[in-house]
Amino acid sequence: MLQIVLAIVGGLVAHHVFLIHGEWHLSGHHIVVSHVLLGSCLLYLSSQVHDKLEHAISWTALSIACYFGALFGSMTIYRLFFHKTSHFPGPKWASITKFWHIYQVRDSRNYLFQERLFKKYGTFVRTGPNEISIFHPAGIQLLDGWNNHNTKDIWYDVLQPRSSAIFTRDELNHKERRKVWTQSLSTKAMDSLRPRLASQAEALYRCIAGYGDKPVDVDEVMSWFSFDAMGEVVFGEDFDLMNSKVMHPAILHRDRALALLGPISDAIWIARLAFSFVPFYGRVRDWFRMVAFCDERMRIRMQRGPKEGKTDMASWFIEEHQRLANVMDLKSRSQLLSGTATSAVVAGSDTTRASLIATWWFLSKYPKDADKIYSEIQDVDVHDANVLATLPHLNGVINEILRLVPPAMTGGGRITGPDGLMIDGTLIPPYTKVTAPKYVIMRMASAFESPDDFIPERWYSRPELVHDKRAFGPFSFGSRQCVGKVLAYAELRLVIAVLIKHFTVQFAPGYDPETMWRDMKDQVTAQPGQVLCIFRPRSARL
Repeated sequence: MLQIVLAIVGGLVAHHVFLIHGEWHLSGHHIVVSHVLLGSCLLYLSSQVHDKLEHAISWTALSIACYFGALFGSMTIYRLFFHKTSHFPGPKWASITKFWHIYQVRDSRNYLFQERLFKKYGTFVRTGPNEISIFHPAGIQLLDGWNNHNTKDIWYDVLQPRSSAIFTRDELNHKERRKVWTQSLSTKAMDSLRPRLASQAEALYRCIAGYGDKPVDVDEVMSWFSFDAMGEVVFGEDFDLMNSKVMHPAILHRDRALALLGPISDAIWIARLAFSFVPFYGRVRDWFRMVAFCDERMRIRMQRGPKEGKTDMASWFIEEHQRLANVMDLKSRSQLLSGTATSAVVAGSDTTRASLIATWWFLSKYPKDADKIYSEIQDVDVHDANVLATLPHLNGVINEILRLVPPAMTGGGRITGPDGLMIDGTLIPPYTKVTAPKYVIMRMASAFESPDDFIPERWYSRPELVHDKRAFGPFSFGSRQCVGKVLAYAELRLVIAVLIKHFTVQFAPGYDPETMWRDMKDQVTAQPGQVLCIFRPRSARL
């Protein structure tokens, strides 16, 4: 009997003395191992008391059941009735365990699940034991805008022990590391990169021209382009994918690694456990292969040196790696360089890919908008990115696509500061995880007229269709705004202008346009379903 009482007390102590305080997502493997060791010790002690092994096993199992029953029972009661977020509306199961949310989004459609929660519960929804989703036009800006006191959520520890400007949770470190990214994509750097991006866009034109009247798998071709463009920008050389028309294994590893994170993004400790215990298994192995590819490309770039006349982001990252020799040991510097390379490869190759896939879906669906872009570019140099930035309908189309299919459909989580977060008279308690789901916010009727409709004119000739500009934040705001925003816009403008100059576009015969939406996934970044189009040469050339 004493053994049972001690087990129950142990469960209560584990919750109220240890697990209720601090963060444990990086210690998951230690927790598992320590519990296994304690269970083994308990079995040994029971075997000394009981004559038969089966009795010892039975008592040990009962003690373990009482321990976990007390632990999870205590968690449930606390989270339902005493937690600081218990007064917020939301599904009861979500307030008890994050596993419920994971089950609901097991198909990687968190963006649609969040939309349903908003329609049912309103502006503030409790979506986890210590998590609030904010559905408010100012939500994105309040989480990331200037002078906020929110910090990054534990999700950003997914690369640990690697780090980067994107994945560090330390604000001072983020500010310092971000300087290098900003310099690598400065105005001067972009002046060097734009002609090379234009060359990549021309390579994409030649690639698509090779299909003739055959359907083009837009997902596949835009994956080639985005990966080649990333290689050019980050490492100073592409991977020749648009010419070879072969999918690089690293793209497949990246996609499967992101698919692993999709359903469990809000419970990253699960991924960390998988990294520790089953690194050889399926998509977990793809994660490590993706990271290994990024490390290998950076190693090759360091050995090769910069190509003559070519500026690349790696030059700045390598210079930082060498400069920090006086303040960081080699292991720490190597982990920073590795994390930076991984961040640059994934962010540089996957986000624009989703936007480009969506672009050709919308321009096939609404050919009048393609015709408007064509009329805008007839008298301009489509390789001049600065000129393209001034074309109203081209940029209206891009903004509308980014609004309807944001690169990050849910958005990164934040932790409120010591004073919490006040929104319209509602206080989100201090040290609470908050998210502002971008897909939902950028389709809110309070922010946009006809929010689900594709109306590029709302961004230049019909401003009355935008009720609240704060709701438009595909690249976020403030100090956490995506440093690659200028690069992403440059790529999108160049690709659209070059291809519209040469082709008319329409859906392939027999293709169901709903496929893109029906198969759309929310896996860290947007993953549109298949888009099949016919690109027909224009009869008149500029």
